[in-house]
Amino acid sequence: MVTTPNFIHETNRNMSTQPSGRMTPLRLLALAVFCGVSASIVYIPQALLTDISSDLGVSHQVASLIAASALLGYAVGILFLIPFGTRVRSSRQVIVQASVLTGALLLTALSQNVAAASAAFFAVGLVGNLAQVIIPAANRMCAPEKRGFTNSVLVGALLVGLFGGRALASASTDWIGWRGTIAACALLVVLTLPSTLWALRRAAPPVGSALSHLALVSASLRSARGNPVLLRAAFTQSLVLATFNSVWAVMVLHLTGPPLSWTVTQAGLFGLVGLVAGFLTPWSGRFIDAHGARRMTGFFLLVLLLSSGAIYLTHSAPVLFGVVLFFSTWANQSALSGNQVQALSTSPEHSAQINTAFSFIVFFIGGFGGFVGPLTFTMGGISAVAVEVTVSSTLAMLVWRFGPGPRH
Repeated sequence: MVTTPNFIHETNRNMSTQPSGRMTPLRLLALAVFCGVSASIVYIPQALLTDISSDLGVSHQVASLIAASALLGYAVGILFLIPFGTRVRSSRQVIVQASVLTGALLLTALSQNVAAASAAFFAVGLVGNLAQVIIPAANRMCAPEKRGFTNSVLVGALLVGLFGGRALASASTDWIGWRGTIAACALLVVLTLPSTLWALRRAAPPVGSALSHLALVSASLRSARGNPVLLRAAFTQSLVLATFNSVWAVMVLHLTGPPLSWTVTQAGLFGLVGLVAGFLTPWSGRFIDAHGARRMTGFFLLVLLLSSGAIYLTHSAPVLFGVVLFFSTWANQSALSGNQVQALSTSPEHSAQINTAFSFIVFFIGGFGGFVGPLTFTMGGISAVAVEVTVSSTLAMLVWRFGPGPRH
C-alpha cells in the first residue's frame, strides 16, 4: 500500500478547488525547448572535456570531476529546490532559477583552475534542474490519459537538447573556445525564457503547505521510504542513468583516441546518434499509455541490456557502434519515461513532491556513472566500460523484476 507524507494530506482540500491549466501543442513545444536547453547545459562539460583539460593543464580523468560535479549539483538542487513547487508558482521558480543559472554560467566561463571550474559547474547543476520543475507542472496541465505522451515528449526533449548541445558545443569550441561556448549557453537561457513563462501561465497554482521548507525536504524523502513503487522505479532508473553517464562521459575520449583518432568536432557530431533517439522517444510514450508503464519499462530495459553488451563487440566499427548507441540511448530515455510515469502516478496531484524524491535518487546515484565511466576507461578502455554498463543494466533488470511494489 502506498503512503503519502503529512503535507500531502494537509493540502488535498486546497488542490480540489484549484483550477487546472490546459496543455496545448504550442505550450508543450515551448516547454520542450526549454527542457532541452537546460539538459544540454548540465551535460555540456562531457562534450568539452578534452578542451577543458587542455586549457587547464590537467588529465582527462581529473577533468571528469568537473562533469561529475555538475551532476552532483543537479541532484542536490532537486532535493532542496524542487520542493519550492509546493508553495511557489512554477513560472516564478523558473524565472529565479534561470536568472541564477545565467549568472553561474558566466562565472564558469571565467574559471582558471579545476577547483574553480568544479565549484562553478556544481552551481550550474544546482539551479539547472529546470526540467524537474517543468515536468510536474506539465503533468498537472494535461489530462491523465495524456501523461505518458506528455512526459515522453519532455523526456525526448531532454535527449534532443543533450545531444544537440553536445554537437553544437563540440563545433563551437573550434570557433569560440570552451569559455565562449559556456557564455553562449547563458545567452540561450535568456532567449528561451520568455516563451517558457508564457507556456506556464496556465499551470495550476501551488497547493501550499504549513510545513517549513526543510520539513518539506524531509517529507519528500520520507515519502520515498513509504512508497514501494517510487523506490523500485527510482532505483531501477538510477542504474539505467549510470549506464548512460558512463558511456557518454568517455565517448569523446574513445573516439578521439586510437584506433579511430577522430577530431573533437567529429566526436561531437557522433552525438547526433543520440539526437535521433531523442526525436523517437515521444513514440515510447504512446506505448506506455497503451500497454502500461511497468510492462513497457521492462521491454526498454531488455533493449538496454542487449545494446550494452553489444558495445563490447562493435566499439571499433563506427557504423555498427552508432546503431548500438542509438538503441542504448533510446532505451535509456524510454525507461526514464516509464519509471517516472510509475512514480508520478502514485500521487498525481502532488507530482512535484513525488518527482523530488524520484529525481534525487535517480540523479544522485546515477550521476556517479559520470565518474566511474572515465575511471573504468582508464583501466581497460571502452571494452571495460562495456562490461561495466552491462553489469549495471543487469542490476536494473533485477530491481525492476524483484523490487518492492506490485508486479502488474
